[in-house]
Amino acid sequence: MNSKLRFSVLMCGLVGGFAACTFPSSRTTIPASQAGVMQQVSLGTVSNVREVNIEGQKGNLGLMGGGAMGAAVARPSPGSGRAAAVGQAAGAVVGAVAGQAVEEVATRKRAQELTVQLDDGQTVVVTQETNGGMFRDGDRVRILHGGGGARVSMAGN
Repeated sequence: MNSKLRFSVLMCGLVGGFAACTFPSSRTTIPASQAGVMQQVSLGTVSNVREVNIEGQKGNLGLMGGGAMGAAVARPSPGSGRAAAVGQAAGAVVGAVAGQAVEEVATRKRAQELTVQLDDGQTVVVTQETNGGMFRDGDRVRILHGGGGARVSMAGN
């Protein structure tokens, strides 16, 4: 295995490892847009739960990183001519598309789509990030809504 390919594989591993890092917290984290915003509270019962994924980011990290990797892997030998340069450009494009796809998958978030029958008879659906399996059918919940968003949490007794 040549040194450039080893370097490329190492860099992919490092980028992927750092992208997966999170800092643990014992407190619930809320969106900044909901801080300081008056919200209404509705109570209800979960009638359906569906596990879903929230789409990840498709940013410049995957685009640039993948493009650089593709160009490096397809780099022509000295004196190879135009065809090799075109091959390197094609490698950069393919790498950029693949890098962006990898970034999107790596930044996806697990979520639940919750259908809730409110006490006033209305039915609402809220999708929110979870770490899996937090809510179940029949759970008594409260929904904070207003200010452009909604959040579901377990209702107190």
